[in-house]
Amino acid sequence: MEMNIVIGLIAFVFMLGVIVLIHEFGHYIAAKKFGVYVREFSLGMGPALWQKQGKETVFSIRAIPFGGYCMMAGEADNVEDEEDQEDWQHDVPEDRWLNHKKTWQQIVVMAAGVCMNFLLAAILYIAIALCQGYVVVSEPVISEVIADTPAETAGLQPGDRITKLEADGDVQTIETQSDVTTFVNLHPGEEVQVTVDRSGQDQILSLTPELDEESNVYLIGFRSSAKAVPIPWYQSIGEGLKTMWNNTTLIFRSFGMLLSGKGFENLSGPIGILDVTTQTASMGLLPYLSLFALISLNIGIFNLIPIPAMDGGRILILGLERIFRRKINPKIVENVIAASFLLLIGLFLYASFNDIMRLIG
Repeated sequence: MEMNIVIGLIAFVFMLGVIVLIHEFGHYIAAKKFGVYVREFSLGMGPALWQKQGKETVFSIRAIPFGGYCMMAGEADNVEDEEDQEDWQHDVPEDRWLNHKKTWQQIVVMAAGVCMNFLLAAILYIAIALCQGYVVVSEPVISEVIADTPAETAGLQPGDRITKLEADGDVQTIETQSDVTTFVNLHPGEEVQVTVDRSGQDQILSLTPELDEESNVYLIGFRSSAKAVPIPWYQSIGEGLKTMWNNTTLIFRSFGMLLSGKGFENLSGPIGILDVTTQTASMGLLPYLSLFALISLNIGIFNLIPIPAMDGGRILILGLERIFRRKINPKIVENVIAASFLLLIGLFLYASFNDIMRLIG
């Protein structure tokens, strides 16, 4: 048990480190491409454990393995007053400041980190598909109804094909068994209307999925038959990208639910991700790589959120300035960024509280 925790911790730190490294490297290579002066490229935060001076950039590894940064001249939110810039920037020619580059170049620099996260996820998903060499086909046809579950209570029967699910106005057409699992976990604890094809006739049944304490996943309570279908290597590439697309749409739907005030109880922070990583790492390389890809996708999409402290927020500010052809007051931007950081810290603390309650619950 203790060895699993150690392995899980190593796997977690390695995974997070690579994802952050790839993200910041995206900013770095885009900045260098456009001639932006990069003072420091850091993996981690806090005190420096190791530093090496490059031609003009200091490369660092810092003590806290959460986060990282690519420190660029003129990145301070388009502040143009020289007195507001840090001392080291005074010696950098202004044509090498990020905020003196063309708007589209600044946007590319801001978006490059997210693009690298998506690229990493795509490579991992394709690698997984190539290693497997097959796809698992699981149709939403019930082969067995588990006793004392919502499925049995609602009256589901072997042979029923689930065709549609509906909850709180959200309607989902069902094509695979995994569609069912995804939908009920997007509506935790909510009553779900289940449409089934039974001997050619549509029937609508109501049930409320129950949380499986062991897997922390909401389930209806049935099994469906699955089969592995071999595929050629070139088709594996498409299957990998298909998996990435499906998970991307799922993440966007999850963020949409959060914006509508739902699903906050399912938020997970570093503790929860560490717990999942520990479980996944013990299952083998491919499940670990799958989680690796999913976290990279999550971080990429999270950075696209139009909150000023995130890459997406800075892209939004650049876009607004381009549209209205005027700079937003730097002090306003600074205050909004500070407020958004407080919001992110609040979400972090709330997610960590959820993680702790799940562990002790």
